Amino acid sequence: MKDKHVIDAQRARGGAAAQIRNAALSLAVMIGLTAAVYFFNIPNPNMILIAGLTVCTSLFGYVSGIVCGVEMIVYSMFFFSTDHSFFQYTDINLQKIGIIVLGVVLNVAFIGRLKRRHNEATRQLTRMNDELETDNLLLQEASETDVLTGVKNRYALRRDYDGYQGQSLHVMMIDLDGFKQINDTFGHEVGDFILNRAGQVLRETFGSECCYRYGGDEFLVVCRDIAHEDFIGRVDKVKLGFENVELDGRRLPFSFSGGFVNGKAEMPFDLRLMIRQADHEMYNAKHRGKDFCLGSEFSRERARMLDQHRGFARLNTY
Repeated sequence: MKDKHVIDAQRARGGAAAQIRNAALSLAVMIGLTAAVYFFNIPNPNMILIAGLTVCTSLFGYVSGIVCGVEMIVYSMFFFSTDHSFFQYTDINLQKIGIIVLGVVLNVAFIGRLKRRHNEATRQLTRMNDELETDNLLLQEASETDVLTGVKNRYALRRDYDGYQGQSLHVMMIDLDGFKQINDTFGHEVGDFILNRAGQVLRETFGSECCYRYGGDEFLVVCRDIAHEDFIGRVDKVKLGFENVELDGRRLPFSFSGGFVNGKAEMPFDLRLMIRQADHEMYNAKHRGKDFCLGSEFSRERARMLDQHRGFARLNTY
């Protein structure tokens, strides 16, 4: 609350300072116009002065309008007084001053009110735009995040795809071991718990910006500019995180098979090829007995040959 009060006080001081500057500027404008009509001996100066008052009030609001109005009334009293004495007036000139005062009051009141309503509408529009921008960001985040696991989804992968070009990458595919059996044995609620836990471990280990739910119980990790030793250390950390999962005091059979490649995504389709090669390494790890992770250097030629193997056509769909 203290911070909010400080901010409000700063805004109030800033607003007061702006009003003082605007009032001084308006007074300078009116003095300039008054000097012009006086030295050029313009017979009906009110048309010029009322124009200055109208412009300043519409630009700066009530305070500037009042300053301009007072200056205009003072000059009118000087202009219409007998021998410019400020004290003696003919009846007709006294009526003119009364009409000028009435016109100034109505002008300032009406235009100042319009200016205030304009400022309020502008503030409201700014606030609504800020709220809309916040809502759009939340909506974008929701549309790009898998609700169950908390990692990014395939839509986010499509959005991020171009940003990986030209980067040195480690790309890993992960498949949870025996996930169907877990669902059949313990129920889908336990399966959902495991998926959620998997997403949590991956986010905590690699960072939420690197992790995607690729489909079902498959996850994709894409890391930029990471040392190979660091990446391997994080893979080991994920394995430990998967092993130590308990629900209601019962340890769950939780492991994964993974495959990764490392290299530079130089061509527009290299990330797709890297995912294919990592997927192939993952299936090799599963065939070796699961709970295993294999990796290799990225080879564009090898990854293209994998198109001939079963299952890899699905990787073109994201």
